[in-house]
Amino acid sequence: MNDADSRSRARMVLPAGTTPETFLARMPDVVADFIRTTCDLVTGEPATGDPRITAALDGLGEGVAVVVEKGEIVWMNDQLANHSPELLRLFSDAAAEAITGFMEHPDVNDGECARLDISHGDRHYAVICSPMPDDPARRTVTALISDVTDLKRTELLVEEIDLAGGDLLDLDPDTINPLDVGARLRLIEDKVIRTIRTVIGFEHFEVRLVDRKNGQLELVMGSGMEPLSIGERLFASRTENGISGMVATSGEAYLCRDTREDPLYVVGIPDALSSLTVPLKLRDRVVGVLNVESSQTNAFDERDQMLVELYGRYVAMAINILDMLVVERYTTNHSFSSTVLGEMNQPLESITRNAAELRAGYVGDGPMAEKLDSIIASVESVRARVLACTSGPQTILGTTDGDTDAIDDPLISGRRILVADDEETIRGAIKSLLEHRGAHVEAHVDGSGAIESLESGGPAFDLVISDVRMPDRNGYEVFRAAKSLDSDLPVILMTGFGYDPHHSIVRSSQEGLEAFLFKPFQVSLLIEEVHKALTSSPSSNG
Repeated sequence: MNDADSRSRARMVLPAGTTPETFLARMPDVVADFIRTTCDLVTGEPATGDPRITAALDGLGEGVAVVVEKGEIVWMNDQLANHSPELLRLFSDAAAEAITGFMEHPDVNDGECARLDISHGDRHYAVICSPMPDDPARRTVTALISDVTDLKRTELLVEEIDLAGGDLLDLDPDTINPLDVGARLRLIEDKVIRTIRTVIGFEHFEVRLVDRKNGQLELVMGSGMEPLSIGERLFASRTENGISGMVATSGEAYLCRDTREDPLYVVGIPDALSSLTVPLKLRDRVVGVLNVESSQTNAFDERDQMLVELYGRYVAMAINILDMLVVERYTTNHSFSSTVLGEMNQPLESITRNAAELRAGYVGDGPMAEKLDSIIASVESVRARVLACTSGPQTILGTTDGDTDAIDDPLISGRRILVADDEETIRGAIKSLLEHRGAHVEAHVDGSGAIESLESGGPAFDLVISDVRMPDRNGYEVFRAAKSLDSDLPVILMTGFGYDPHHSIVRSSQEGLEAFLFKPFQVSLLIEEVHKALTSSPSSNG
């Protein structure tokens, strides 16, 4: 042991003639172990030795005493004696309760102990009692009191987080089922923001999920964080993707105590000086990261890490439940439509066959032939509509209505509209619908092409319609690019299943988004939102 270590430990002077081994043998194991780890035992000289050296155990917790039946303290060290009478009374009451328990079970083994918790003012204490080995009646105990305020506060925080986590997972079907994907996530987001702010005590945070297809860390929800620049992305990677990328890859939390000295840090809030990033896990699989930041250095410690990791598991489970609900709705609808089509197939085929036979045998081109052709077309339309209702974000409902004739629509006719969607079916359907109403439509398969067109300096657009979830530039980036060029340019965003899309829509809504559509949507709804967006534009009203 070096000199520094010697100075940091309490020095216990034993009565003259008493060896450390003899002294410790008379102690309960819990006390003896504590003494060994905190004190240096020294045998006193006969001239100065005192068999009742009060200072001998001053290194033990907040104090130590020998207590007999009914809580009578027969010996205590100076450290315990310095406490207030109120705390000493609570201490002796706790010891008396332990003695009663030991007396009711005199067969308790030597060295066993009982812990009782007491509180005094704003402090919390643990009283550890162990029966004296030379008292078979178990009427005498050695009692040790320790200040466990920090531990108790942590325990209370854990309980609060556990309650908040339970509330997060309390997704009542009557509340959840009527909501669309975005509204469901907003419900979860509000609860997460409230818990992180009021229970854990942090203002700035973000949650990112790992896209299992390409490893991208997609923003799901957050508060007060700076968005990434257009085109900038984070991936689950140990290098070149900041702290979040490394945590998502390693599955290990990361404390950044000073962002100015940490090369891994990527800007989240403008004045951030420290951050804490923890993995979101479902069992052993990392599904995302939760990142909190502060404008102070060393704002987070290991306790914060433990609390955020604990709550992060609830966040991961809640989002996973929402994901499963989306999948369940889709698969249930698809299964239902397949069942309905199966049940309808025979009568539909019978109608089609009979109509076709009548049509083939009909001579002439009169109204009867037209009606038979209409019946055959209507049967196929029924099949298509049932399938379309459950085909998710790959379709628009109602596109089989009408024909390809031009539609007189003064609000849309002559307008220049940009459409961006990587789904060919959606992109083509929207382009066709708008062109039939007289619009000049420019369609793009990705966000990059849409942004390049916006920034090209060509003729101005009257409206931008973009999907959110695209493989390169996402809809939020298209929205930002459009608004940076012309703050009055109306934008409509579309999204199907998923979570980053919704957060982009919420963020865009705060910055002037005109409308959003959740796929699959009806043609009538699309046209309605296009009309609203065009009439709300100042240029349209000028």
